[in-house]
Amino acid sequence: MPLIELKNVARHYQLGEIDVPALDGVSLSIEAGEFVAIMGQSGSGKSTLMNVLGCLDNPTHGQFLISGRDAGKLGPDELAALRRERFGFIFQRYHLLPHLDARANAALPAVYAGVGNGPRSERARALLERLGLGDRLHHRPNELSGGQQQRVSIARALMNGGQVILADEPTGALDSASGAEMLRLLRELNERGHTIILVTHDAAVAAHARRVIELKDGKVVADNGTPAGHVPPTELPSDAPPVKQGGRLRRIQVQWREAVTTALLALKGNRLRTALSMLGISIGIASVVSIVALTTAARSSIESDVASMMSGRLPVWAGNTSLPPGVQPKPFRPNEIDSLRALDGVRGITLNRQMQLAARHQSRDATVQAVAGDANTLKARKLKIVQGRYFNAMDFDARSQVVVLDEKARDALFRKDQPALGQVVLLQLGGVATGAGAALPSAALPFTVVGIAATDGSAISFNGGTSQIYLPDSTYARKLDALADIWAFDVHMDTRLPPQQVREHVIHRLKALHGREDFSTFNGEEEFRKFQGITSALAAVFAGVAAISLLVGGVGVMNIMLVSVSERTREIGIRMAVGARQGDVRLQFLIEAVVLCCLGGLVGVLLSWLAAQALNAAQEHLKVIVSWAALGVAFAVSSGVGLVFGTLPARRAAALSPVDALARE
Repeated sequence: MPLIELKNVARHYQLGEIDVPALDGVSLSIEAGEFVAIMGQSGSGKSTLMNVLGCLDNPTHGQFLISGRDAGKLGPDELAALRRERFGFIFQRYHLLPHLDARANAALPAVYAGVGNGPRSERARALLERLGLGDRLHHRPNELSGGQQQRVSIARALMNGGQVILADEPTGALDSASGAEMLRLLRELNERGHTIILVTHDAAVAAHARRVIELKDGKVVADNGTPAGHVPPTELPSDAPPVKQGGRLRRIQVQWREAVTTALLALKGNRLRTALSMLGISIGIASVVSIVALTTAARSSIESDVASMMSGRLPVWAGNTSLPPGVQPKPFRPNEIDSLRALDGVRGITLNRQMQLAARHQSRDATVQAVAGDANTLKARKLKIVQGRYFNAMDFDARSQVVVLDEKARDALFRKDQPALGQVVLLQLGGVATGAGAALPSAALPFTVVGIAATDGSAISFNGGTSQIYLPDSTYARKLDALADIWAFDVHMDTRLPPQQVREHVIHRLKALHGREDFSTFNGEEEFRKFQGITSALAAVFAGVAAISLLVGGVGVMNIMLVSVSERTREIGIRMAVGARQGDVRLQFLIEAVVLCCLGGLVGVLLSWLAAQALNAAQEHLKVIVSWAALGVAFAVSSGVGLVFGTLPARRAAALSPVDALARE
């Protein structure tokens, strides 16, 4: 059975509406171990024939058999396997990858055969040393002469065995001495059992072959046939690779390692473009991470303030908009308050008692809001003591005439350079004192200032801009308002029970006591959850707006990768010629896009972390934290952007025809 057999093979190209026959009914067979020269002038179809023989191109009509196997029925990956396992190519223009050294170029076919780095590097070294390039292993193509580059391409052709060596005008770019050396090497390879198919337009070069096939206008016009007495070799060439091709798992491992290495080399080779492409992703990731961190910090701060005011708190006040006309609400009696304290889920009750008073210190007077304070008042009103102290148990028990001023009341009653602690303030019902220095009525009550309170830094204020003073609630009830009736109070709920259940118990008890629902309640816990939903939605909106920049960066990456595919079309063709599958090419460009985006993501994460540190150093009210989880998500998102926006360029690269890719300048 012939090694290669063509039966009435035709290859036509369409140039617009014009059908151009490059091959027209070619039939021939080539035995294993032959040295064949395909000769013809430019346009005769010899290069097209070599592309068909090397499984780089498919015939339009006819059959092309390799060891009896119809190549026309094979898919792209099966043809890639044939090229990888059976064929070795020697091109006129060498077609070496410029970013790889001589050894890496020679070892390239073994990458797609799944051979590990060590064995394939050792075989490449041995082949190059045999070809006289032992001292040029780490030289790149631009550091080698034409003859040396051609010998590297021979080593590459032999890497996986090279049962069939296809040489396309191998001496065309060489001087006479290098050309003669090339022909000598081809004869030597043929003697070792390789089938040599040499394409040339030079009769002198063709004369070195034992069989010459001449083409003209896509047809065979002369063929002296297989030499008489030719005996095909029964074994593979004597210099077949000493290492076995890797299995599927090994091949995948090698494939990924090569894809990552190639991606890094490609990005390194275009530093400026890589930096600009990374910039878009970096800005996008930094924007998303920073916005998420900032909104999370703001939400945490605001929700903490709101939670301290609303969570676990049930305000109750007299009055209801649904009462019939003329019906007045009843105040809450002390016994009613006590009955509520006994309910399950009620942790405590704070009475809301306050009134407007006239206050004076020496010649300064002001209208203030007097508030009955208990042990929880400061916390509930988001206040802290900045000078002096708050009320102690003795103050409550003895109904002491002491007060705590807020900062507005302190500024209204005292000069800036005047200490307030220990001073006496006169309070009286009935409004503002009449003018500076006017005497208050003799019924004015003296109170000693024991503390100054200020807001604790939260964004929530409870005084509405009014100056406030705080008295012990026992003193307030004894000295200012002896009425027992209460018009508003807060129920502090036990968080172990559902807030709605506690609220229903309170409403049920008060309705039973009042005979109707002449009061209103406010479910702070439920409203707080609604508030959390609103802040979550706002945070998502802000993150979505920031993600637009990430989308723009992804489009930029896709554009750069499409340009990269266009610029590296010949590289794609070389890789396919030495046995790369479509999946190998697709993975290479997809990994390159992912690596580009991941590097951009790392820079973006670093920028967002630095921005958070700078913001924290500049102020103390808002603590911005870029969590490890956020960094991990950002890195995953940048990888996802690379996958999404790298898919189209990768698919376009994998869909290229090997012969078209090699012909691209």
